[in-house]
Amino acid sequence: MMTRITTRIPLLLICLICSAANSANKPDNWGKEIKTKADFYASSDVSKFQVDLTRKWYEVGAKAWGNYGPLEFWIVGHDVKAAEQLDKQYCHLRKQKDPEVDTNSCENRGHNFVTYATNGNAGLNTRRGKHENWSGFIVTMSGKNPGPQEEDYLTVVLHEYFHVYQQAHVFSKDHKERDSKNQPNPWWIEGGAEYMAQLLYSRQPDVSPNHLRIKMGQKLRSITNLDEGESIRDIPYGKRGHIAYDLGAWFIAYLIHETSEEAFRVKFFKSLNKKGFEDAFIHSFGKSSDVFLRKFHNEFLPLAKEDKLNILPQE
Repeated sequence: MMTRITTRIPLLLICLICSAANSANKPDNWGKEIKTKADFYASSDVSKFQVDLTRKWYEVGAKAWGNYGPLEFWIVGHDVKAAEQLDKQYCHLRKQKDPEVDTNSCENRGHNFVTYATNGNAGLNTRRGKHENWSGFIVTMSGKNPGPQEEDYLTVVLHEYFHVYQQAHVFSKDHKERDSKNQPNPWWIEGGAEYMAQLLYSRQPDVSPNHLRIKMGQKLRSITNLDEGESIRDIPYGKRGHIAYDLGAWFIAYLIHETSEEAFRVKFFKSLNKKGFEDAFIHSFGKSSDVFLRKFHNEFLPLAKEDKLNILPQE
């Protein structure tokens, strides 16, 4: 008599195998605008109001700059236990999308959702590497610093989404190459995201007509923190990073004033992937980044505050 042996494969394993197979067969649409909207996940203590608010301002950015993805928003509240549960959900999804992800390492990563519940802030994690089976964007928003009741929360959503736009225009899976095209220090990538976020927000209905001038005026305080002869290009992330964020935003405003918004937001990013940072810069703006930085430091920053503010678009 023949005995039939049946092997039962756990349902979760089947799902992971299917996910990996589907991922391997999907075309790489990195850098192309897509129709699929972002996915939203939130811890149990996050209100529907905050989720809806985040979705609304992501859609404002996607409408203005194009919809890129795949994109996930993970929204964290104040409760540590709820953040821990969200971390488990997050790592389970990472494992689903890439079976090679180690769940324990994921849950114990250095900057997890508990960190956001404790300290607040927001951030983008771009997953695009040679050893990863899933490429995409993961934005984390928290309930404080700033919180959803603050106006700054809205521009932070736009800021993080402009990072998605920036990263989508670098196709390489090599981290060093990605860094070289985005620049390792924050002056360019953070300055660009901050200025474009404030600019787009200032153009929305019911926003104060003085919003851009007020916010950009506040950023001018960082001039006093520059060391003599120091370039914003040389300031790294860290305790003095805010100087590069603030004055980097002003550099983008100055660059757009000297050329055009189209040259920065469209022409530069369209040529970045093939040409690399410096050649794309010269192609888009007509001069090298060194020349523009010297003029910015030596000619523009010494101007009176009102003269600097006058280069901003009229609202």
